[in-house]
Amino acid sequence: MATSALLSADQVAKAYREAVVIDGSVAPVMSDEYIARLVRSGVTAVNWTVCHPWPVLGDPLSPALTEIAAGLEVIDAHPTELILARTADDIDRAKREGKVAIIFGPQNARPAEDGLYVFRVLWEMGVRIIQLTYNERNLFGDGIAEEADAGLSRAGRHAIAEMNRLGILIDLSHSAERTSLETVETSADPVIVTHGNARDLHDSPRNKRDAVIKAIGARGGMIGLSLWSPLLRFDRRPTLDDFVRHVDHVAALIGIENCAIGSDMSEGSDREAWTKRSGKGGRYPMVSGRMGNWFSFETRFPEEAMSITSFPAVADAVATLGLTTEQLRGVLGENFLRLCRQVWRATPASALG
Repeated sequence: MATSALLSADQVAKAYREAVVIDGSVAPVMSDEYIARLVRSGVTAVNWTVCHPWPVLGDPLSPALTEIAAGLEVIDAHPTELILARTADDIDRAKREGKVAIIFGPQNARPAEDGLYVFRVLWEMGVRIIQLTYNERNLFGDGIAEEADAGLSRAGRHAIAEMNRLGILIDLSHSAERTSLETVETSADPVIVTHGNARDLHDSPRNKRDAVIKAIGARGGMIGLSLWSPLLRFDRRPTLDDFVRHVDHVAALIGIENCAIGSDMSEGSDREAWTKRSGKGGRYPMVSGRMGNWFSFETRFPEEAMSITSFPAVADAVATLGLTTEQLRGVLGENFLRLCRQVWRATPASALG
């Protein structure tokens, strides 16, 4: 989709330094070592999976609240490096101050199955993005692991209205096709896929078909393209060229202004736990079961992009599409920031209508 002569290496580096750079989906262990890498990377903000998304026995709310509270403690313990992103202005402030804004973005709305009041509690704790479903069905809709995609439930429609009222950005990364399309139609605000690619290029159930991508884009929503190997190819370890193919494809469908990056990097993960959950024989074989023997903990991302510190290399790769400086800055994070500014609210809309 080349629109101009290729930017020089110096121009790309300058665009990266000056841009608000956002990784739309990370799931790291937020250790001191990772935070140091995060600051060194030049990334302005990350959407952190602050609590685990997979189903647990019993009440899902208590563990979620515990993990979010622990996330707040991490931010409090690193005041010179991190700030909590409650508004888009907080992300701008992080850029000015050389800090990293942490966006709380749980990947499952299950904790809110206890009642709509939970969304307000999560909002008060700083949550600004919520994935409607994870891979499984929950009270609100179906995830990609469900063969019978029943779409949104009545509770799901109420949940969407409440997230719209509060100004929580709805994420459809793991939602099934009908559930995704009905959410786009139901939501008063644009929605996002924080980490997912084009299924018409690579037939993973975690990717989105062109019809879903177009529907999201038509309402002003956004696709965060992912670096996770199972979303790029099955036959061999992908490269950044494979990632760029998906950026190019989605840009052709909905415009480069509606493209972002959501790496889904999981730095600091435990190899054994990851293998049980995400490996070929793990919890979700419909996603990783078709991977070749090359796929492992060590190859779960392209070799050029194994860490948040690899983001400058990602910028270099995206720039090969022939983007202008403004377009490149948009993909690196400013498109994402624009959507946050549009959806997030400083205070919730009145519940009285």
